[in-house]
Amino acid sequence: MGPPSPFETALSRLLRVRATLWFSAFALTLRSPRQRASRRAMAAHGAILGALCGGLLVAASACAEPLAYITAQGADAIAVVDLALARVVETVKVGKKPAGVAVAPGGLRIYATNPEGHSFSVIERDAQGGHRVVAEVLAGAGPLGLALDPAGERIFVADWYGDQVHVFDAKTLKQTGAITVGQSPAGMASDPQGKFLYVANRESDSVCVVDLATLKTVATLAVGKAPFGVTYDANGPRVLVANVQSGDVSVIDPTARRETRRLKARSFPYSVAVTRDGGKIFVTNQHDDSVTVFDGATYAELKTIDACGYPEGARAAPDGDIYVACWMDDVLARIDARTLAVTAKIPVAASPRAFGAFIAP
Repeated sequence: MGPPSPFETALSRLLRVRATLWFSAFALTLRSPRQRASRRAMAAHGAILGALCGGLLVAASACAEPLAYITAQGADAIAVVDLALARVVETVKVGKKPAGVAVAPGGLRIYATNPEGHSFSVIERDAQGGHRVVAEVLAGAGPLGLALDPAGERIFVADWYGDQVHVFDAKTLKQTGAITVGQSPAGMASDPQGKFLYVANRESDSVCVVDLATLKTVATLAVGKAPFGVTYDANGPRVLVANVQSGDVSVIDPTARRETRRLKARSFPYSVAVTRDGGKIFVTNQHDDSVTVFDGATYAELKTIDACGYPEGARAAPDGDIYVACWMDDVLARIDARTLAVTAKIPVAASPRAFGAFIAP
């Protein structure tokens, strides 16, 4: 059987759209027999690797971490992906329609927002490597974006409907404050020193700079149209903001607190990942099924990669590869940061978003 027809593709995309919240999605996916066979083959490959690791027939390094935690809205779950094995090793049920995610330093705690549950889930990893939900905490009317301070001591939850960022103590899980920001806050990122938090306000076309000592907004910066994903790159330093409706990425100088340039992406840029040396910038283009790559020094476009259906959250792994959650295809795509080629598509639970820091820092 050949590739899906334009009608099939359009229908499949239509079934992914919800009328209530633009960031939610139905868990229904139409797949061809070829796609189903491909998924079975990849699953079988992962099972073989798992058996080899269990039997100690491969090098220990091939069975090691890191792990990626992929929020899957269609499954109300987090898919735990062993990046070395390139397969899901556990699926953890959480709240309703999880979207935002953050992994605490050390990787022993994971947080995920549940927009339709008005909460965030707290997941802990035990000594045997398993995971369990230890709490579900109410967090405003529309919790979406999620971030931590560098020490993992405070949890920041962007309330899409409340125009606030709720602050929680990571030990007690009690709310300790609320920060007034712009309209419809989404993505957030802290600087490495934990002094400032940068919050994208989608309906205000702005980014708020929050002083984390006082929990007050100290600056509001104009960016492109409908900013969503935010990434802090310490190599600049710079803050990179994906502007969904203007189809570009704002580059912000955090010292001068001003936008210094715009990078033209494709349709509906959603999030930004940067290699750990700052050498390359990867932008997911949700409505173009692609990832645009820029040179981290010159900002020249290097390539636009035909990646997967509806690429959303993106993150750099310790080995340098870039991982992208593909909402339409129910996979986690791996991109080789050197060759700029898609080298794997790992099946995960339905409607993956992975909006945030889904790999341990």
